[in-house]
Amino acid sequence: MTISRAVRGTVTGLAAALIAVFPATLTPAAADIPISVLQSPKSGSLEISAPNARDLGGYPTQGGGGKIKPGSVYRADALNKLTAADQQALVTAGITKVIDFRSPVERDQNPDQLPGSIPAVHLPIYDPANDFYVFFGKLVQGGPEMQQEVLGNGGGAKYMSDYYAWMISDATARSQFAAAFTEIADSPGPVLYHCTAGKDRTGLMSAILMSALGVPRGQIYNDFLASNANLAASNQATKDYLVSTGKVTDPSLFDSVLGVSREFLDSAFNQIDASYGSFDNFLSSGLGIDAATVDAVKAKLLD
Repeated sequence: MTISRAVRGTVTGLAAALIAVFPATLTPAAADIPISVLQSPKSGSLEISAPNARDLGGYPTQGGGGKIKPGSVYRADALNKLTAADQQALVTAGITKVIDFRSPVERDQNPDQLPGSIPAVHLPIYDPANDFYVFFGKLVQGGPEMQQEVLGNGGGAKYMSDYYAWMISDATARSQFAAAFTEIADSPGPVLYHCTAGKDRTGLMSAILMSALGVPRGQIYNDFLASNANLAASNQATKDYLVSTGKVTDPSLFDSVLGVSREFLDSAFNQIDASYGSFDNFLSSGLGIDAATVDAVKAKLLD
């Protein structure tokens, strides 16, 4: 089976896509596993019904330039299960805006449950002609042979590496990241940005933002890879359930697309170097972010 580059370019939100294939029969235990939110280097974090929600505060910058201010910017997975208490937590945190990178199909199937006082900005990062949120649902329905053909022998990891390179090379994806960066700079208070699993589009946005702030590359990778711990329980529940339906016989095939790996972020940074020569040139030429906007983000987010 041959999958086009454009199709590979929209691998995203797989965990929710897999659940969406069988929404009526997902067991309560799998759907409602209590998961503690990973804490950033500071002492506190958002404790809401989104396992990959966290504060970027506390990460240091290079050259003695301070650190990211706690409570100034947040990253998360989908906010479709927020309770009234969770919504109040967002208000209490002072969040003034939510940026949603999900496709229209993702949003329609799992709409965010936000308090009325917090506006949402939709900046979808996906290929409208080949939405992988839909594709992976079909892949599950296609059965073990199709799954092996597409994801076996390193296919899943290659899909993800290709996707991260695509997010850098695709002009529309870059424009959405640029718009999010500007929203963070211009918003009067803290901003939360998210996608479905909070690991790929959200992970790359975090890497871009942290790089612009001067956070060391090793710390950027630590934050990126933290999604694996946050999503481990829900991903395992998803795989166990899919095996129980008989649609999936080798759940390990989905490990690469359910989690994150250093190689995925490597692929994005390598594409930045190949296309723009440096991150600074990518920021200015690839995203169109001027020095004044970078300075505004630093002034807002750094201690």
